[in-house]
This record gives sequence, structure tokens and C-alpha cells, in this order.
Amino acid sequence: MVYPESTSLTISAQFLYRVYLSCHALQARKPQLLNALQCSEAELRDPGYQLRDESIASLCAAAREELNRTDIHSAIGKQLVPQGFSDLGFSAFFQSNFGEALIQLVTEQGLGGEQPIVKLMPLSSGDRLVWNDDTAVSSDLVHIVFALVYHCGESLAERRFQTVKAAHFAHPRPEGFRGLEEADSKADPIPCHFNRPSTYLEYHRSAMTKSLPRYNPAIVSATGSQKAVFSRGRFERENLVKLTYEYLLYLLDKSGLSLDAAAITFGMAERTLRRKLVAEGISYRQLLEQVRRDTCRLYFLEGTRNLSEIAAKLGYSELSAFTRAYTSWYGHPPSQDTGTATALAA
Repeated sequence: MVYPESTSLTISAQFLYRVYLSCHALQARKPQLLNALQCSEAELRDPGYQLRDESIASLCAAAREELNRTDIHSAIGKQLVPQGFSDLGFSAFFQSNFGEALIQLVTEQGLGGEQPIVKLMPLSSGDRLVWNDDTAVSSDLVHIVFALVYHCGESLAERRFQTVKAAHFAHPRPEGFRGLEEADSKADPIPCHFNRPSTYLEYHRSAMTKSLPRYNPAIVSATGSQKAVFSRGRFERENLVKLTYEYLLYLLDKSGLSLDAAAITFGMAERTLRRKLVAEGISYRQLLEQVRRDTCRLYFLEGTRNLSEIAAKLGYSELSAFTRAYTSWYGHPPSQDTGTATALAA
């Protein structure tokens, strides 16, 4: 479990895993996608692993062939829109304004290492969200990220204001490109321009400063504290407890929660992973319970989901299992706290 440094633009395995799942959701077959990536699904779940952006190009090429579609980026971006706290970037939905939300959304995708991959450029005619990296990157990556930003922006705007005015790309028009898929079929297509001096999304005037109705400072604070739990420094890449916490967080409502699946991802025997975690002061089961409890708090602070949905989002197959776990955490069933979620902020 050694993670080499890279001097070129990188993408997190977790982001690639989400793109891979998005391609599969569009009906591309998993074996063909994994063959293009030349890795296993387990390897894509490793939060400490980074890949070159060529992996996105390989994955998109396989998806195009599988789906017999030349233009897939907007569809993938739409599939990537986060639906819960186990999806990259969902906490951005609770920021105070639109611009901050978009920057955080992209930051949480794990692109480019320490270098922010996008930046805001304020202009009187309308702000720009600019691709902030001079490294030559796959156009597939740029189009998927911009499609994700566009679709998330439409969700954040909730039809209260206009978002993207036009898209500009420094590279030539890809073969078969049909543009960003509009959220409203009656709306005019968003203009896309190619061979420009820089790559950016052009927004309507004052869009970036618009306030968001879902702004929730308690969630902003809680998600920041949660990220600090698994944040690793430059010389701390192999802190197994932190890696496992992050691994579990982003898989709660997906597959891979078993100890055996985690051991395969980290390239060690199940017994070895169990022993190493205990040596660091916690068992795998205790760690899973901690991740679930921390994330449960976020869903209650969000206050928009019923108990069955929260149970599923936390990886429980049955509501009764979630109820038992919640009762063990707080001494009473979750129904007692419905509608009074702020109690969990303590």
C-alpha cells in the first residue's frame, strides 16, 4: 500500500470510481470498463490511490463503444450529481452562495492534487469558472467536470436564476460533441465554443453571488469536522485508520463495506487489516459504526429524508437494523429525534 507522488495532473481513484459507476448506470458493462482501465473495482475504491487523467480517456473510449454513443460526457456528468453525503461534493450544496458551492464541489472531486483545478474570475459582464491548470489534460476529463458543474449548478439554482451562459474550450471540438444537455428541454442550447485561449464556463451576471436556500451552517461545520478526521498530511499517506474511515464514508450506500472487501482494496489479508487497525486503536467494526454515526448526524441535520432513506444511505439493509444501532448510540430510537435534528449537533 504505497502511493507514489505524481508530478502531472492526477485524479483520485474515488472520482474515477464514480465515473465508472456512472458509465455502468448508463448500461455499459463492468468487465469491459475495467478492462479498459486495466484495474479491478476494488482498486478504484482506494482513497489513497491516484491515477493519471489518461484513465478517464480510456474509460470514456470503452463507454462510447459499449453504448454506441459518441457524446457521453453530459450524461456521465448528470449521473455524477451527488445525492447524499457518501457522494463526492454533496456537502457543497449547503454553502451560503452559489460560487462557493461550485468551487467546493470541484475541490471535493480530488483532481489535481494540491493545485485547485478551477478558479473564479469575476467580471462585470458575468463571472467565469476557469480551468486552472496549464497541464495538457484529456478533453474527456474537462467535459465531464464541466458537465458535473453545470448539472449541479442547475440543481442549486432550483430555477430561481440562470446559471451557465456559454462554455469555452481551449481544445478542438471533439467528434460527435452535441453540447451540454439542458435541464429544460424547452430552453435554448448553451453555446459551446472551441479553440479558445482558455477553458472556462461563462455565467450569467450575479449568478455566483446568489444565496442558496439549502445553506446550513451546522452542516458546513459538521462536514468540515468530519473531513478533518480522515485528512492526511503529505507524510501520512498510509495512516490506515484514516484511509479506512474515508474508504467507508464514500461507500456507505454502495458496495464494499465488508472487512474482506476493504482488505482486498488495501492489498492485504483480512486478518492483517484487522490486526493493523487494532494496533492503531480501533476495530474495523467500531470504525464502521463511527462513520455511520457521524454521517447519520449529517442526514438528521439536513432534515429532508425519512428514516428508511437514511437507513439505506448509511448502508443498513433494513430499517430495524438502523433503529437498533441508533438506539445503541443515543439510548432511544431515531423516531424520537425526527423533527428535532439539531439535538444531534451537540
